[in-house]
Amino acid sequence: MPLPAAGACRERGCSLSWRRLSATREDLLRQLSPPILSAVGNEDTPSPLFHGCFDWHSAVHGLYSLYAIYDRTGEDLYLEAAAQHARPELVQDELRYMSTAIREEENPYGFAWVLALVAKQERVTGTRALRPLAAFAAEQVRGLAGGLDAAAAAAQVANDAYGNLSWALLHLALWARHTQDGPLLELVRETTRRNLQSAAGEQASPLDAERGDVLEFMAPGLMRLAAIGSVLGPEARRYLRAQIPAGFDVPPLTQPTTIHAAGVNFFRALALWHIWSATGLSRVRENVARLVLYQVGRTDLWRESDYDHRHWIAQIGVRVIDDSYDDEPHAG
Repeated sequence: MPLPAAGACRERGCSLSWRRLSATREDLLRQLSPPILSAVGNEDTPSPLFHGCFDWHSAVHGLYSLYAIYDRTGEDLYLEAAAQHARPELVQDELRYMSTAIREEENPYGFAWVLALVAKQERVTGTRALRPLAAFAAEQVRGLAGGLDAAAAAAQVANDAYGNLSWALLHLALWARHTQDGPLLELVRETTRRNLQSAAGEQASPLDAERGDVLEFMAPGLMRLAAIGSVLGPEARRYLRAQIPAGFDVPPLTQPTTIHAAGVNFFRALALWHIWSATGLSRVRENVARLVLYQVGRTDLWRESDYDHRHWIAQIGVRVIDDSYDDEPHAG
């Protein structure tokens, strides 16, 4: 597929890339699926359930991806592949593994992915077999996010990898809404206002840094705004619009120098999607589409390269495309 030029089509109201993305989402999901199907069945970790994809958290978002692709394409092979791993008889053993071997290292990044996975699995299958894993993960993420002083919170807002606070709060709110847990959602809202929608949060994660080269994947400046929009909804619209300068555009990173940087285009697109959902700014949605189309077209970064790249990057692309089906802005 031809790659859209960086910064192309910026004029007011233009939506060529978004129209192209929305018309081809099912095909793009199928294109992304081979390295996911290949990796989830590997025996890369001692986890009873999430043992493929090189490391535990990648196996979690690998399984999420299978449910998401099934959800959007209706093709049973992805559901069947997921069911081979999401086996109810493994849940208690996995819970023991989560509460001992990886309790610290996977909080918040991997545990946040568990919340996304279980919410998706429950919606797709109508079962709650994995709910104990999400209940444990939610409690761990909640404890971490709620126990930070101002300095520690600012450091985790700035974190550009696994310890990012914005990522944690975005997913904790997702889970609170899925389970209709009002007190949890209010706690996340208060934490977001205090630690993200603040001068300290803004200083910790400058937006301009999201336009250039990076070493890591998380895109903290964009993810902070994404979490504010996703958690606070319409009340954050004016704040977010003021944070995004006129003409602001995130070009694709074309020459990543690290394995993690090779996935930043998808993470930036995911954050921008949630910013669009909260603001309704069409140029932001168009930016999402350009980043996704570019990255999918760069198969050398996620399919044709070594296992260090293949085990995880396509899965983040699936997450962005899956979220894009919720294509009505939430801002009032």
